[in-house]
Amino acid sequence: MQNTAITSESFAFSMQKLDIDGTRPKIAVAVSGGGDSLALTILMQEWVTARGGEMLTLTVDHKLRPNSSAEAEGVQKLLRARNITHDILTWEGDKPLTHVQEMARKARYKLLLSECLKRGFPFLSIAHNLEDQIETFWMRLTHGSGLDGLSAMSSVRMTEGVSVIRPVLSFSREQLRATCLQHDIKWVEDPSNSNKKYLRPKLRAFENLLKAEGLTPDRLALTVQKLEDARQALQVMADTAFSEYVLLHPEGYATLKTEKWKKSPREIQRRVLAQTLMILSPKPYQSGFEAIEQTRIDLHNQFFTGKTLAGCEIFPGRSGDVLLARESDATEGRMRVQEGLVWDGRFTVSGFPTESLYIGALGEQGLCELKKNMDGSGMLPFKIKRVLPALWHGGNLLAVPHLGYYSQSCPARLKTGQITFCGKVV
Repeated sequence: MQNTAITSESFAFSMQKLDIDGTRPKIAVAVSGGGDSLALTILMQEWVTARGGEMLTLTVDHKLRPNSSAEAEGVQKLLRARNITHDILTWEGDKPLTHVQEMARKARYKLLLSECLKRGFPFLSIAHNLEDQIETFWMRLTHGSGLDGLSAMSSVRMTEGVSVIRPVLSFSREQLRATCLQHDIKWVEDPSNSNKKYLRPKLRAFENLLKAEGLTPDRLALTVQKLEDARQALQVMADTAFSEYVLLHPEGYATLKTEKWKKSPREIQRRVLAQTLMILSPKPYQSGFEAIEQTRIDLHNQFFTGKTLAGCEIFPGRSGDVLLARESDATEGRMRVQEGLVWDGRFTVSGFPTESLYIGALGEQGLCELKKNMDGSGMLPFKIKRVLPALWHGGNLLAVPHLGYYSQSCPARLKTGQITFCGKVV
């Protein structure tokens, strides 16, 4: 592994692989004050400046140590001396007594992503490097992760409307520190990096032992990349199977063609099931392996009568296939109609007047109203009908477009609007 500083050309090639438009880019960089993030900052400043763009650096003060604020201010002084825009974000409130690093990480990302959205920066750059990649592999291995968890970190990931990018994943910690030294930048070490009560420091000691035996970070990184290649190939197979086994309906539910699905490999079955659940109940992460696997086994039982998982109801259909629908108790509450609104993660709303108009699940109240009128009740199962999007004015049901139902008091202009099932993983 080379310990030389990272060149502008090498970094530009790394950015090119991220497929980022280099025309006046706006990129925020998370800076802790350590050698990794400071090296990324210097490299990114040069890259952004050369393209007429704008860079913002952000440091999160977690308030977990007495001198954390002074350290954050030190980073700010260092960067502003180099004419780099920098702000400090503070994690306010009471701090957790357990799972401190995990909770701090969640708080950090929440603050960073929120600031990016507020300031209009579509990219947040994180300084995860080659060793971070390996340590993540070991950490996930200790938790029994499968292929997806053990594969390489994603170099680009859309999170809450911001593209989180990792441009230095292929560079070592030594290379990043050599870059700091070349630019005469002094970095600080986070004390938690050497605190043996945390897992990462323990893993670093373990890595040094493996390195002495010839299992270097480079070799491990190659293994991780091979796992990522295998994951991508498997996902292509799963996507093909999904298109064959799953039928998505405009009413916001899905039919799983179980006879075909049951004949596919177990991993494909799990992936198809997990993807369907994510479409009907979008979440940042899919359900855990145990829950998906148990559901897969349940669906092979000829006496299966139904269950709930990940905010969805799974139950037998009339034709022998299995239906998956949004769970009633998990649907989003009523929301004021706005152009382009996405309700319940499933439906996009457009073309409706917005004054005093709300969208929400049909629910028990709406079903009673439909039963009175017996108009547009349709043949859909009860579990699907009750989670259909309905338009309300106050407590009055105006319309259920997917059932073709419009009350007598419904204004004619409401019939021109659209409520469209997204039908894709968010």
